[in-house]
This record gives sequence, C-alpha cells and structure tokens, in this order.
Amino acid sequence: MLNKLLSYIVGISLYCKRKWIIILLLVIVSSLFSLSFLVNVFTEQDLQRAVTQSRRTAIVTAVERASPAVVNISAIRSVSQLTTYDEWVLREFLGEVPSIPKRSLREVGSGVIISEDGYILTNHHVIEDAEKIKVATADGREFDAHILSYDFFSDLALLKVDTKEDLPEIKWGDSDDLLIGEWALAIGNPFGLSIGTAQPTVTVGIVSATQRSLAVDNRIYEALIQTDASVNPGNSGGALVNVHGELIGINTVIRSTSGGSQGVGFAIPANKAKKVIEKITEHGCIVPPYLGVEIQSVTEEMAEKLLGKEASQKSIFSRGVLVSELEEQSPVNAAGIKRGDIIQSISGHRIKNENDFKAIVRLLPLNQNIQCEFIRRGKKRETDLKLKTLEWEYAPRRWGLTLTQPDKKRSKKYKRRGVLVTNIKRDSGLAGVLKKGDIVYQINGIEIHTLEIFKIVDEQIQAQIQPPSIIQLYFERNGEPKSIPITFDRNNRWR
Repeated sequence: MLNKLLSYIVGISLYCKRKWIIILLLVIVSSLFSLSFLVNVFTEQDLQRAVTQSRRTAIVTAVERASPAVVNISAIRSVSQLTTYDEWVLREFLGEVPSIPKRSLREVGSGVIISEDGYILTNHHVIEDAEKIKVATADGREFDAHILSYDFFSDLALLKVDTKEDLPEIKWGDSDDLLIGEWALAIGNPFGLSIGTAQPTVTVGIVSATQRSLAVDNRIYEALIQTDASVNPGNSGGALVNVHGELIGINTVIRSTSGGSQGVGFAIPANKAKKVIEKITEHGCIVPPYLGVEIQSVTEEMAEKLLGKEASQKSIFSRGVLVSELEEQSPVNAAGIKRGDIIQSISGHRIKNENDFKAIVRLLPLNQNIQCEFIRRGKKRETDLKLKTLEWEYAPRRWGLTLTQPDKKRSKKYKRRGVLVTNIKRDSGLAGVLKKGDIVYQINGIEIHTLEIFKIVDEQIQAQIQPPSIIQLYFERNGEPKSIPITFDRNNRWR
C-alpha cells in the first residue's frame, strides 16, 4: 500500500510545473520513507523484547537470585594408612605407633551463604575431619573458612569466612509450606565441575515428596524433602530453592544404585536447618531438652497386646512410641502422660517410631506449650507439654561416673570434641583410671561428639553385656590423647 502511494506521488511530481507543489510532494515522500523505517525499527524492537521476555522465565529469575549465595567447598584432610584398631594394637604391643606417611584427600562439596558477613551452611559430612577448608564464591573470590560448630545427627555444619566485603546471602523460604509437584531447583557443585570457573551448576525438578526418612552412614535422616532435580556427589551442602529463589532445603543425600543421579535426591528442610543453627550457635552443639522418659517403637505385636487385635489394625494405632519408663519429676509426667501410653504426635509432627521421636524432641524449645497427642486404652487424647531444662549431664548405669556436655566456652580448652568426666564414684571400676576433667572423645571406632552419641553407644554396649565384651575408650587429659581397654559384664566394669 505504501509503495503504491509513493509511486502515485512521484508520478504527479513529474507532470507538475509549479515548484512549490514539487517541493511539498518531495517532503511528503521523505516523511513517508522515514515513517516506514521507524515502523520497521519498532517492530523489530518489539520482537526482540518479546523473545527476551519469553526466555526470562521464573526459573531463570530464581537462579539469578539464589546462585550468587551458593559456594564451592574444598575440604582437605590427611588420611592415615592405619585404622584406629591397628593403632591400638601397635600401641599395646609396641608401646608406640610408628610414623607412617599420610596422604591428603580433598572432599568437594557445596555450601550456602546465610549471612552477608560470612556465615555459611553446609553438610557436616562435607567438612568432617577437615584440616583446611577453602570456599569459592560464584563471582570467583576465594576464602579460607573455619568450622564454628556442627551437629552430627542432622548432618549440618556452620562455617565462617573472615571478610570485610559483604557477601550475597540467600533468602530463606518456608519448608513447611511446600506443595508436592511445585518447581524445585538444586544449585551446587556436582563432581567438582565448577572448580576454576566458580559458577555453580543448576538442575531443575519438582518436590517429589516430603517427610521422608532415610538411614545413611550411622545417621538417621527424618522429614527430608525428596526431589527429582538431578543431585550428584558434590551437590551435598548446596541449596534447594523454590521458584522465588528462596532456600527450602540443603541438598544432602541421594538414593541410587549406580552412585549417580536417578531422580531421587533428598534435602534437609530449611526450617529444620534454622533451628539447628540457632541451637549450635548458642550452645556449640545440640543439647536435647530433659524429658525423663524412656520410649520404644510400637510394633504390631505390641499394639495388638496393648489395644486388642481389632483396635491395633486401625490406622490411628499403627504409628507412635510407647512410654515404657517415666520419672516422677519429668515434664512428660507433669503433662499427664503415663506408662503404657502411646505418643503419636508432638508439636504437629507425626511420630512413626523411636528415631522420629528423638529427632523431633531434640529441637523443641523450652518454656513453651507444645501440643502432644497420645493414646490411652484405645482413646485419643491431647495435652500440652512444657520443657524446662536441657540435659547437660548423664550418669550411665553401672559406669559409676557422671558425664557432662561442655558448653562453648569450656570446649575451647580442649583439642578434641567430646564429653567431660565431672564425677567418679569411689567404688567405680574406672576410679583411678579416669579423672575429673578428662574428655572422652571416642569408643572403639566411634567418635563421641556429644552426650547424645555417648548414650546411643552405651545402649549398644548394654545390649552386648553377655557374654563379657571389651571396648577401647579414648580420652584426652592435659591435652594428650590416651586410651584404655574396658571390660564389661553383668555386674561391673573394670580396666
């Protein structure tokens, strides 16, 4: 249409003899050409803008928001060629352990910056036993990091890098408000691919499930987020984020038959990570609240015996823990719960078994009313539980001593992390061998980080008292490592 109009105007100008008409027509022609050019330009710009907007999806925006706060972690440790048992045998028979060269091993993982002044959250297994930790940010900066604290059971660790520059921190999301099927992005450092380039890897999937439980390497993971976003070795400690770029989980483990991603990855919920950070920042470790109760998982046989066959087959009786022992002054007793009751829910969390119960109560707050659901004689009941103190001390039966969980200040006086001997009875088989002030840090090949771990190991020892067994106990005294064999039987323990 425009071309025909231009041809018509040019034709008129050729036959017209008046100059002003010719000039006017030429101006019109020039204007039409300019208009045509501008129309073409604007059309091209609109097209480019539309294409750009179609590429900039919610996922792209989420990556831009979250990935700067995801770091690469290199943890370097020295690995001995000898096992702990080998060292003990050599020490017992030769009096010393010969000097054997160690080899350096580098563990590559990921972390998340949770504070602009340099606090980084990662998995404990990423930095476990590390002698040196290097952190690389997405913009290429590198820092030395040190471990502030960690929690073995939740597999979380808090690192700190010293910098005067502000670091990009991630925004927290609400992991209690997840929808099955919503988008989930895993950001991290699989296979160390981003070493030298700093840019983390991003994979996309959905939230496949929540409240998953898993047992891996002596750890019991509970309430995990399951995702089909590709998670591989090296992603551990990295971020699982939603479409808003908010942190909803810490990528931790995979379930695979090949060792690589098969679309079944698991992350520690962000809300749980928050609670762990608060507690280890305050105390240096997780100190569980005092409950004064012994529990055990409810089996089908037990439920049938307590409730009858018909009642035990109902879904409401199929999960929970049985209260087997109860101290008179305990907060559980004060809440009206009795021996034989089955606790099914605490603070809105359904309890499947004994591991679930322990994982939930260890993070409960003090001096708050906590809703608790339980079953007594086949009827569901509710009560409020209020926890008042933390369990700093523990007196294992028949050891004849008292152990204390060191607080942050006291822990700094020792080279190793463990539990403190604070009292020994005169008639104890360990009197004269252990002393007040010793730090017990290992039993056989198991490191005793906290009282929680000691209690679990002690329960295993109690179950193996007959026939008598021998364990090797490692402790620190005046900064020096020592060890003794201890024999256990039904009545006593002695060196």
